[in-house]
Amino acid sequence: MTDSLFVRVFREFPNTITPDNDGVNDVWNIPGIDQFPDVEVAIFNRWGNEIFSSKGYREPWDGRRNGEDLPAGSYYYIIDYKQDGKENLNGTVNIIR
Repeated sequence: MTDSLFVRVFREFPNTITPDNDGVNDVWNIPGIDQFPDVEVAIFNRWGNEIFSSKGYREPWDGRRNGEDLPAGSYYYIIDYKQDGKENLNGTVNIIR
């Protein structure tokens, strides 16, 4: 008798920022994102309003919208790598203040 198993390994993906200007987790750094120059990143509040978007991710998100600090909480993100065969990611990123 034989059996098979598919194992999918996920890289650790940061989901929390603490934008308090202490130099630790002040912005949302996404590992390996620089390998995808056409990537699109969008972040939404709990009402579905887009509060951040980026084509390319040269400047990491700092927990602000239009220069104003956003409240602590969970925000929904979508990362579209714009590359065939590369699965898009979505989930939540948290702000802790």
